Amino acid sequence: MSEQQQLALPQHLAYEFVERKGIGHPDTLADGIAELASIRYAQYCLREFGVVPHHNLDKVAVYGGRVVFGTDDGNYDRPVRVFVGGRASTSFAGTPIPVAEILTSAAHEQLKVALPGYERVPIKIHVETTNSSKFPHWFAPRGVQDLPELTRVVSNDTAYLVGCTPRTRAELIALITESWLADQAWTGSDIKVLVARKGQHFDVAACVPALAGQVRTVPEFRDRLSETHDALTDLLSSHLGEATVEVRCDLGQTPVDDPLSAWYFTVSGSAIDYGEDGLVGRGNSRHGLISPGHMAGNEVTFGKNPTYHVGKAGAWLVDHATTALSAAAGAGPGRIGITWRKGADYSDPAALEITCPTMDPAEAESLVRGALAERDWLGDLVDGQRYLPRVTPISQLVAELRNAH
Repeated sequence: MSEQQQLALPQHLAYEFVERKGIGHPDTLADGIAELASIRYAQYCLREFGVVPHHNLDKVAVYGGRVVFGTDDGNYDRPVRVFVGGRASTSFAGTPIPVAEILTSAAHEQLKVALPGYERVPIKIHVETTNSSKFPHWFAPRGVQDLPELTRVVSNDTAYLVGCTPRTRAELIALITESWLADQAWTGSDIKVLVARKGQHFDVAACVPALAGQVRTVPEFRDRLSETHDALTDLLSSHLGEATVEVRCDLGQTPVDDPLSAWYFTVSGSAIDYGEDGLVGRGNSRHGLISPGHMAGNEVTFGKNPTYHVGKAGAWLVDHATTALSAAAGAGPGRIGITWRKGADYSDPAALEITCPTMDPAEAESLVRGALAERDWLGDLVDGQRYLPRVTPISQLVAELRNAH
């Protein structure tokens, strides 16, 4: 079934809201660990066996530690704990796979990238994956005969996935705000940004942590935040034409005469210092944003099997098709919503919604269906690390904003 009702795109609505949980937010930490764990597991198995055995590592929890703060510094007295759950094959054709070692290394690798204070954080990694299944060889394959997706890949579950491109100005502003702040030596990485657009006015609220060792006094922190208001406002305004923008950093209710550590002050760069926890799927979508205007579902991508899982392979197909649609429409905006039934071939969706105001509906559907026949996603997902949470370079984002509508 195909629907050509041309749903409203976020950039065409009177109001738009976009949120970004920064690379160091506890939920983003969990997403990143899950995704990198799957990537490193897949890379290991492709090197050793030439295939990716069954696994799904989307059940990661990051439990915050505890820092005892002084006036302008602090030290952990309770470690951060990471629990990696889900299921993974522990062998292929009788050869053991060092699952715990791969996943532990991946967790540390992602935390090191995401936390500017990583070296000061005591971390305990608990790998709690299982190979339980009602099918005896699903997580202990004897060979390629136990990997049916190698001969015919189908959706492993029902799902509704949405792709939208290009990014809206509100989305780009959220990403630019984090990218600019993350590039400052004094900031932590648990930056949270909320952009609210009303017509052609953008209101930007940012919650910005100070990093221990980089800021020493409350007046210095307040000065840094004030400079942020001005610099970001100037940067964004210079690329928004007639639109207006107001940037505010959340100062909270902390009295100015309180110690620096009473403010949003971190050792790691994240609220994990205060015991804050993170779970996969509670934060950004696979595109790195929370954009309710896209009317997307809640299928989680991070940590899913890149060979066949609808949350990963289906997501790639939707995004691939949306990019192709936008390119064919002269870089115009496009939205695709796809529903798959369990066991269906990816080229045979149960429902297909296409919104592309500048393209003939029949031509758009033909292009999208052609894109859904592609099967070369594995390299982009694994070696290309397509959905690994990261901070996009500000130069790339500003170039996009220049051309956005």
